Amino acid sequence: MKKDTKQPSLIKELLMGFCLGTANIIPGVSGGTFLLIFKIYERVFSILNNINKSNVLYFLTCTSNLVFKAGKASSLHTFIEFLRKNDFIFLLKLIVGAGVAIISLSSVMKYLIIYHFSVTYALFFGLILMSIIIPVKMLKEKKAYLILFVILGAVCTIYVTYAVNPYEKIKKKSEIYEDQFLKNHNFEKEKQGVTAFSFTGKYTLDEYGYALICGAVAISAMVLPGISGSLVLILMGAYFEVISAISGLKTLNWDNLAFLGCFGIGVIAGGLLFAKLITAVLKRYYNATMAFLMGLMVGSLYALWPFKKSIIMAQQYIKKDGVICVVENMRIYTNINEIPQMGSQLLFSLVFFIIGCIIMTFFILKEFSNQEKEL
Repeated sequence: MKKDTKQPSLIKELLMGFCLGTANIIPGVSGGTFLLIFKIYERVFSILNNINKSNVLYFLTCTSNLVFKAGKASSLHTFIEFLRKNDFIFLLKLIVGAGVAIISLSSVMKYLIIYHFSVTYALFFGLILMSIIIPVKMLKEKKAYLILFVILGAVCTIYVTYAVNPYEKIKKKSEIYEDQFLKNHNFEKEKQGVTAFSFTGKYTLDEYGYALICGAVAISAMVLPGISGSLVLILMGAYFEVISAISGLKTLNWDNLAFLGCFGIGVIAGGLLFAKLITAVLKRYYNATMAFLMGLMVGSLYALWPFKKSIIMAQQYIKKDGVICVVENMRIYTNINEIPQMGSQLLFSLVFFIIGCIIMTFFILKEFSNQEKEL
């Protein structure tokens, strides 16, 4: 029997997922763009549309039969055929690959933002600046009225960026911890009680709820060509919190697991709802949608400006491994942009800005060369 060379290998599909995960953790690199580059954009949307009430019920029935009923081999065969028929096995491979990328890279991203803020944001700025070409190229017609949607998108992004001040958020959380600290808790007892799967109260109920909302909104952006889910998390002031929770999974405490669980629920709910919504919206208002996305990306350059006003917080109260501790002289970046001063920081930022432009240009040329070959 002749081997089907058209069927992608397991390694190839996992690598696709890894690239998608890498794209979605780096602001400026769109997961949707990689779906187009790999020529699986429509396939993934088709799979998401197959996740409906009847298929979910059938999935639960198959799972129940595997656990509780006799004839495991027959039940397993039926279950695998169901997954293969709806292409869920392919989706699972992408998810596994993406998960590995996100978990392995989250600590790196956290480190870069804490210790190399301007250089990291300069790279993001270059990636986003060049990414704007994607929705421009995808416009089927270029008419004057579309400028209104570009402006609307830019205004929305700038407003959200201006409204969410990371310094105020950090200051408020520090004050809450300071109040708890001054109540003279028994910290040694707390520290001894922190083990795997312990719960320390690191996040508030509002933060759990906000994580759910951020997950739903972020996944909506992740599947769109040209716009990054991580960029949306930056605009919503949740990017650092999410990657910190992911990098903190190694401690296996309930705080990070619960936070990411809420975020994951938002991702699932948003993905299922948005898959149908985006299909309908793009079908009916394609050019207006692309123009709006373009505006979001133009406005995001304000948020990603590498040089922000920073404030030295003399004492920041944080909760680490269940213990409230004080960190002195922490540099906290605000959402206020500044003109950079001449020096090594500006030079390095410029270099990484150029690197970001080059990287995104490569992917853009790759994507549109694939489209031209198909034509």
